[in-house]
Amino acid sequence: MPIKMKAKPFYIGLLIILCAGSYFIFSYLHPATQKCPADYANDDAGSAEYLAAMDKWTNDFYDAHPGASLSDWSAARHEFWVDNNCTAALQRYAEAKAGNADPETMKVIDGVLRDALNNPPQ
Repeated sequence: MPIKMKAKPFYIGLLIILCAGSYFIFSYLHPATQKCPADYANDDAGSAEYLAAMDKWTNDFYDAHPGASLSDWSAARHEFWVDNNCTAALQRYAEAKAGNADPETMKVIDGVLRDALNNPPQ
């Protein structure tokens, strides 16, 4: 039985609503999803939130890869930045690789890495 002419706009409207609803449901970014480093605020609360998220990401990584090295962690973090289009983090990484990073920032990073290497997790 063919659809009546008056029913077609109803079905078209229903289809549009379903498509729009599907788009919003599947494109919704869950708040607990890891964000790029630049997405965190530069204040103390943002720093604490970033450190907590980084700690969780690191714990999840080592839970999934118990024998992973620091190089493995670093490669996985770089892959995370690529997968999530973290352009600011990738730009800082490229500058550091090229030797153009801020010396003070590199001093802090070097200190954190030395501390991590000298005090491995138990």
